[in-house]
Amino acid sequence: MTLISTPLRRSARRAAVLAVAVAALGGAATSSAEPQSSGPPDTYVAYWDDIGSQAFTTAALSPAEGHVIFAYVGIAVYDSVTGIDGGHEPFAVDADAPADASPEAAVVGAASTILKHYLPGQAAMVEAARTASLEPIPDGAPKTHGLAFGEAVANLLIAQRADDGFRSTSYPYTAPNPPVPGKWLPTATTLPIGTYLGHMTPFALRSADQFRPNGPPALDSKQWAADYNEVKTVGSNSAPLSVRSAAQTEAARFWAQAPVQQARGSFRKFVLDHELDVADASRFMAMVSVTYADGLIACFDAKYLYAFWRPITAIRAGDTDTNANTAGDPGWTPLLPVTPNHPEYPSAHSCITPTSGRIIARFLGTDEIDFTIPSLGGGIADRHFDTPQELESDVANGRVWGGIHFRTAVEDGVQVAKRTANYVLAHNFQASSD
Repeated sequence: MTLISTPLRRSARRAAVLAVAVAALGGAATSSAEPQSSGPPDTYVAYWDDIGSQAFTTAALSPAEGHVIFAYVGIAVYDSVTGIDGGHEPFAVDADAPADASPEAAVVGAASTILKHYLPGQAAMVEAARTASLEPIPDGAPKTHGLAFGEAVANLLIAQRADDGFRSTSYPYTAPNPPVPGKWLPTATTLPIGTYLGHMTPFALRSADQFRPNGPPALDSKQWAADYNEVKTVGSNSAPLSVRSAAQTEAARFWAQAPVQQARGSFRKFVLDHELDVADASRFMAMVSVTYADGLIACFDAKYLYAFWRPITAIRAGDTDTNANTAGDPGWTPLLPVTPNHPEYPSAHSCITPTSGRIIARFLGTDEIDFTIPSLGGGIADRHFDTPQELESDVANGRVWGGIHFRTAVEDGVQVAKRTANYVLAHNFQASSD
């Protein structure tokens, strides 16, 4: 559900944001703008997504934080541009901008305000980008009004989400001591990642457990033995080419690249390749950002509920799980040298990455998504996907081939992704009825 759920609350929030905007604009009049069918290719939405990615990277935060922060940015930018251009229902802040407001200036105001709030240590970087991106916009009322409107929308969104549980320290994870077969043991000396996520208020879902999966297989089951032995064989660092091909190894390494930066780069490429205008670019970025954040919230609800062990722990302790078909190997290591420091089930990449394929298919009105995810380097090639199904399969297999996930975790994660994307698209970002 959106943050504005009734006509009464819509009116109240519209009045609130308009009061802020009008005060900032010195009492300028406001009115609704007619939707525009098309415009020049966007540069501002993509530019600010790139600035956000740079700021996030410099801040050295976890992917759990990054995907949520980009949801705040995406919503603030989309609601600001929608308040000016119209055409679609707002997501959280329902407000009409001054009639002459510049949508590009609104993007600057909204994105910079959100980033400075959630990444305060990067305020200087953000402020420099703000100055640079405002420079090409001619001085005058449209620039002033758009900038103030974007800032007002962003500040109201920040106020609405103030108690949503982001970065809460109220949910620590205590590892079992002594170890318990099947239970997760942290794989790093740092604090476990994202313990608060499953307790956050989602952006669009009704609750974090709305699409909660059934859980990992029982340790005495045939499914567990099959999952275990697949990863033990194909996900091993020492697997020969006859077991894991060079192409499979590259896929595993591709999906081990920094996930937030990788995802954001693919979204910017989509915006630029398709020459989306500022309204369509803001809508697309909000769609993928909200769905990624909610998919992650749903995923981490299940992760810390089931707290299932990772392959690096399970296979080394395989003789303790009471399953006669899971021989332990104390020296086993996965292909990928770093196992994410959060529970195994379900796979986070599988819970969120497939949503982008489904959103692009809906956005374009075809399953021929023609979607490329750029590599971040290291001699690894970009990966191109023609259909959402290709993307789902590739990311799921990559996590198994990398030795950090079991098959059930990736399959159930994909189902979380599909259901989350379908729900977000069915209940948000619809064409305006005005």
